[in-house]
Amino acid sequence: MSASTVVLSGIGRTIPGRRLTNREWEQMVATTDEWIQQNIGIRERLRIDVESTPTEMGARAAQKALSMAGVQPDEIDFVLCATNSPADTFPSTAAMIQKQLAARHATAMDLQAGCTGWLYGMRLATGLIGSGEARQVLVVGTEALTRSLNLNDRSSVLFGDAGAAAVLSAGDTLPADRQPDRLSRPLFASLTTPSRAMQQPTIYSGELNRVEDYIQGKDMSMVPRPQASMDGKASLKLALTDTLRVVDEVLERAAAQGIARSDIKVFVPHQTNVHIVRKFCAHIDFPFERIPYSLDRYGGLSTAGIPTNLVEHWQAGRVHPGDLVLACGYGAGFTTAAMLLEWCLPPDA
Repeated sequence: MSASTVVLSGIGRTIPGRRLTNREWEQMVATTDEWIQQNIGIRERLRIDVESTPTEMGARAAQKALSMAGVQPDEIDFVLCATNSPADTFPSTAAMIQKQLAARHATAMDLQAGCTGWLYGMRLATGLIGSGEARQVLVVGTEALTRSLNLNDRSSVLFGDAGAAAVLSAGDTLPADRQPDRLSRPLFASLTTPSRAMQQPTIYSGELNRVEDYIQGKDMSMVPRPQASMDGKASLKLALTDTLRVVDEVLERAAAQGIARSDIKVFVPHQTNVHIVRKFCAHIDFPFERIPYSLDRYGGLSTAGIPTNLVEHWQAGRVHPGDLVLACGYGAGFTTAAMLLEWCLPPDA
């Protein structure tokens, strides 16, 4: 089989009901609400529900995306899941989502590329469909990072939890009014630079459970969990240099197809620091006020961030068929990625 056109045919997200405010953080970590807001831009972050899991959030988001795409679970060829916080080491989160969806014909696998994982998944899905190996690919990003925070590391205040998913389809499975006019498939650029900007050591510490202890009033201090730690300064430096490099690469490839920077209608940068987000916007001359900004309310959502913000922007009526959407991100590794696609979804009902 062959399929030259690759289309985003469905998208969905799952937002947990709980929030973790800066004031609550002050009681657990050596930081303040004022410092967090001024230096990072977060007031509160999404917190996974007590009985939920990354698998459950990802599966719920996937069901919404499949419903929008008009795709049945048994039509999915691949389930690709990007996560930095799997509920289990194995089986993969993708395999567990596949089971919950009853996607019995799908090949399922996890991707680990830090916060850029969802963009990496979209790139892989585009290649699978473009080569004719698949016709329907589900790409999920789901996180419960607040369950593995290092309370000795002030950078832990960055993270929030959510699940999001997208369906990429072969163009010949969709009606004519859902076909792209300018880009037959998304454009990508990515770069991986060896670094220790962020890591999740195999060290275990009961200290990590203080967050749940505080919220639930339970003593779980002896239950081991892996801790995440990050070199914030190194991450931000690489975010500016390497991420902007891949953004420029995508824009150069777009220019070769007659697409100018001014043609971009939607910009969705990865969000972990408001000052970095503003610099991204300035680099491509895109007004900060026009991006789907959620860092202050959601925190940094890692692999789920870009698709979550895309859904919010679309539901607010700010993304329209034919719009060119640029997304970019950076993550542990150090990894970076950028993607340009043409929006073909109808307005949210």
